[in-house]
Amino acid sequence: MKKFQVKLFQTLLWTSVVPLAVVGLITIIFLHRMAIGAANQRLTNNLKIAQSAYRSVNDNLKFIVRDQNRRIYALIGEDQIDLLKNEYAKIVRDNRLDFFIITDNYGKVLVSMTNPAFEGRDYSRDYYVRRALRNQTNLATEVLDAGELQQLGLLEKAAIAGVPEPRGLVIKASMPLINNNEIIVGTMTAGYLLNNNNAVVIEKITRGTDLVSSIFLGDVRVCSDVPFKSKEKAVGSKLDTQAAAVLLEQKRDYFGRMAVSGNWYLASYTTLYNVKDEAVGILGIGLPEKSIFAQRDELTKIFIIAVVLSVCLSLLIGLINGGAIAASVNKLYWGIEAFARGDFTHRIEISSNDEIEELANFFNKTMQQLLAANRQLEVCSRNVETLESQVSYSAQQLEAAQKQLLEFERMAAMGRMATAVSHELRNTFAEIQTSLYNLKSKMNRECPQFVPNLKGVEESLTSANETIANVLRFSYPKKLIFSDVDVNYLIESLLAFPNLQEMFKHSKISVDKELDQQLPHIKADGLQLREAMHNLIVNAVQAMPQGGKLGIFTYVDQSEVRIKVVDTGTGMSKEALENLFTPFFTTKSRGLGLGLSITRATVSEHGGSIQVFSELNQGTTFIISLPVKRPQTSAGGG
Repeated sequence: MKKFQVKLFQTLLWTSVVPLAVVGLITIIFLHRMAIGAANQRLTNNLKIAQSAYRSVNDNLKFIVRDQNRRIYALIGEDQIDLLKNEYAKIVRDNRLDFFIITDNYGKVLVSMTNPAFEGRDYSRDYYVRRALRNQTNLATEVLDAGELQQLGLLEKAAIAGVPEPRGLVIKASMPLINNNEIIVGTMTAGYLLNNNNAVVIEKITRGTDLVSSIFLGDVRVCSDVPFKSKEKAVGSKLDTQAAAVLLEQKRDYFGRMAVSGNWYLASYTTLYNVKDEAVGILGIGLPEKSIFAQRDELTKIFIIAVVLSVCLSLLIGLINGGAIAASVNKLYWGIEAFARGDFTHRIEISSNDEIEELANFFNKTMQQLLAANRQLEVCSRNVETLESQVSYSAQQLEAAQKQLLEFERMAAMGRMATAVSHELRNTFAEIQTSLYNLKSKMNRECPQFVPNLKGVEESLTSANETIANVLRFSYPKKLIFSDVDVNYLIESLLAFPNLQEMFKHSKISVDKELDQQLPHIKADGLQLREAMHNLIVNAVQAMPQGGKLGIFTYVDQSEVRIKVVDTGTGMSKEALENLFTPFFTTKSRGLGLGLSITRATVSEHGGSIQVFSELNQGTTFIISLPVKRPQTSAGGG
């Protein structure tokens, strides 16, 4: 019983763990996708916010420069350069400007707030200054080379570790300086250096959030608040090559998963353009994956704990109930073992209020019946022994009587079972037949092309009813009604049956019959005898699946009418011949193996005998011998 308990435990384990594991996996995948979806939406929204913040810095720079026009013109007109420098040193400091340059109308530098050494130099070659002298306002992100950074005094401030060629990414604004008569008298140029400068844009984007942000000159970070390892810095690191190509060459926004200093981020990037609409830099924001998946991981932990607790609880309940089932099965096992020993006094006590208890009660009733039958057999045996001593019966006759008694009991039990099963099945078949008739009627009206499909169902019902009839016929043999029977006429009429003719044609069987015209009539039950012949003929046809020849012969031998049925089929093995007339023995894929048993019983009830001769691949011959006169023994059961 240990194997049963192990299998029961394995079943409980599988039914508990597998469904919960599948649900858990689906839930975790759903949580992951939900977290990714929320992060994608958040990054999309925050990239727009970052772009808006970057534009606001640009607009603010333009307003700062524009608002200085009147005061600068007044101070220059009064030749108050020193006062201008003093006043605008505070403006530059308060607005965190990295450069502020004023030129005259020829492009000569009058004031350079961040590099006084640049004053007096020619600045007219600068693209922004030239456009301002033509009364154009310019505002954009630009790249300054080392020379331009040197002019503005920003070379050292723009230096980035690991980048050999110093360059600077700036937000630059330039506009004309106009007098009261709307005449251009000079230019104003100001801006922010973004290299190493998180205060201008980065802090405005990420303040108060768990986002990180970076600005790139080309594909090199020039300012960033991405946390890096202690001996490294984010500034100076490069963007992924594939992402940089999409942004700088294809000029499309990029969204993806990025690894920076061993930490993973979901990041979104957009391209920065100069005044000539050339891609010069990148603005990006990122969301740490540990932040994205924090809630998912917490929910996953809670779910896993719940799953484990559910599995443990299921196993506990299952083991308690399974233990009770195993104990009941164990009692049934010992009861069957007692039956095998012949101990019919053994009883099984189970109170489970289920099918196992019903099975135990059935076992107890069966054992009680067997005990009673055994006692009756013992009484019969004693009576038989007394009779044997009185009438000198042989040991073989006594044994035959005992076997016949057991056979009658078995047949009686089988008859009761067959009657009950037949009753239930025929009721069911009747309901199916009625439903099939209604369905067929409806399909005749609505879908006549599908009516032939119901033929197989009708044939199966007919076959099932025939099978039930065979079981009943075997269990409750009919009482024979004797009359004069012409065996030749019986065979001729049987071979003319449409179903046999169709079977011969379908199986490519040729029939050869030689019937003795001097054959006397016999006393027999014509219907039962015809059914026995029908069984032999059908068996012969089924033994010739590739076609063949069927021979039927009648003749008289030693005051007996003999019927010989010969086929050229596959024949039978020695083992099959030994069990041929055993009830329920069959070598076919379908059927109950009762046909030949019924045939032999029918022949025996007529006082006759049946012989069979067969070899593998050599065909089979059946010979029925029937007495001409009616047998003296009582035929059949009621």
